[in-house]
Amino acid sequence: MKIWVALCGAALAAIASVSTAQATTLSGNLTADNDFAAYISTDDSVLGTFLTGGNDWTITNTLSQSLTAGVTNYLHIVALNQGGPDGFIGSFSLSDSLFKFANGTQSLVTDVADWTSSTGAGTFATPTWSAPGSAPISLGVNGVAPWGAQSSIDALAAWIWRSPDTQNHGDLAFFSTAITTNVAATPIPASLPLFASALGGLGFMARRKRRAQAA
Repeated sequence: MKIWVALCGAALAAIASVSTAQATTLSGNLTADNDFAAYISTDDSVLGTFLTGGNDWTITNTLSQSLTAGVTNYLHIVALNQGGPDGFIGSFSLSDSLFKFANGTQSLVTDVADWTSSTGAGTFATPTWSAPGSAPISLGVNGVAPWGAQSSIDALAAWIWRSPDTQNHGDLAFFSTAITTNVAATPIPASLPLFASALGGLGFMARRKRRAQAA
């Protein structure tokens, strides 16, 4: 019995350690003209947890966040225009293949295919999030005037804004992209075969013991 308990405890500890070690991290470099705030959520209709923000489009900001395992995560960006032209740009990556972006890979840039956009109520500081429903428009890829090349952001990333783009002072633009679980890439913890083998061995020993007692 003591051996059984010890093996179970060791196997569960190993499984837990594997799960922790394989937590997927979302990383990104981004900026907006003029202000932005980034959030992560497990519900596309809820703004979520604040990650980072910025108020100077000449500065590239970074983010890094562990994703909630087993469910779809949503990266939400709220951008504020203080006078046209305006835009949001960024490039993002995942630390492993347990999740995938909307394009089916572990790398994503701002584009019109993999992001949705909408206008939002409230203020930049306390926006009222509503799930975006339309594709943003492209204002040109990284390097386009008047911004020039944005450091640490992929050259293929596009400056995007919501559609329609009114470029009015104080406009809020809301962006969302889904990060889904990649079931095909979910590994079997290395401890599971060992655990199964241990269970089989204990079962065999128990059967031998019962046969010996019955003889």
